[in-house]
Amino acid sequence: MKFEDIWQENKGFILGLLGGLIVFFTAYAIIDGSKAADVRSNLARVASSERRERGMRLQAGELQGIQRRREELSQDLGRLEKELAFRPAPGFTLTGVTRSPDIHFNETVQRLLVEVVEPAAALDIRIPADLGLGDVTPRTNEEREWYLNGLDVVNRICIAGMAGGVEAIEPIRIARVSKKSRRERNEVDPYLRSLTVSFSARGTPVAIDRLIRGLQIPGQRLVIEKARIQSLDGLAGKQKIFVDESLVVLDLTVKALLLDAEGAPRTPPVGRM
Repeated sequence: MKFEDIWQENKGFILGLLGGLIVFFTAYAIIDGSKAADVRSNLARVASSERRERGMRLQAGELQGIQRRREELSQDLGRLEKELAFRPAPGFTLTGVTRSPDIHFNETVQRLLVEVVEPAAALDIRIPADLGLGDVTPRTNEEREWYLNGLDVVNRICIAGMAGGVEAIEPIRIARVSKKSRRERNEVDPYLRSLTVSFSARGTPVAIDRLIRGLQIPGQRLVIEKARIQSLDGLAGKQKIFVDESLVVLDLTVKALLLDAEGAPRTPPVGRM
């Protein structure tokens, strides 16, 4: 059979087949071009990311320098914490307490009355029975933790005064806990809580000197914020320089620096009731 005869008999089918092939190859070319464009775009993004990474990459020796500086700062922080930080003594915190925090707080107050106020009275040293709390009644664990830390400071002041031989430590006042939320306080200074206690002490210059020195023990150090010494001798209403064993009054405000190197909100961990 000749080609002309085949063409005449199957012309419609052959033309349809050729048209389908043309459409197929055209569509394939379009799709293939779109994929190629996507590939080129992705390659460009990868190259851009690599350039940014190379720009951010530390130069030789920079990482070691940063690590050395970090170690130096860590050592400085440890030294300052050892010299200045106030570490609450066992019993003057809620950490590890497994019973009622309220009972623990009240028992701590009663313990100080027995272990500090009564022995001081036996030595004829006056210490107020309210221990600087006044009419405070802590309602929350945060408040109980604050005033327990404050009682720790008062305890150390009283022990230093009794050891130094003062005649009286009164009045005493523990600063009230801040009404700001923990988040607001952390926004100001997340790494440090500063607990203030003010008091007056009366005694000889030697006894007052011993009291002050007793507040500067590392780990128990109290930062002196304000101090004023006045002689009780001389004309009424006038101060004078004292050089003998006359009585003087020391008005002192001290701060306990409670550090939190992590800067996290401090929530006393207490056990289940």
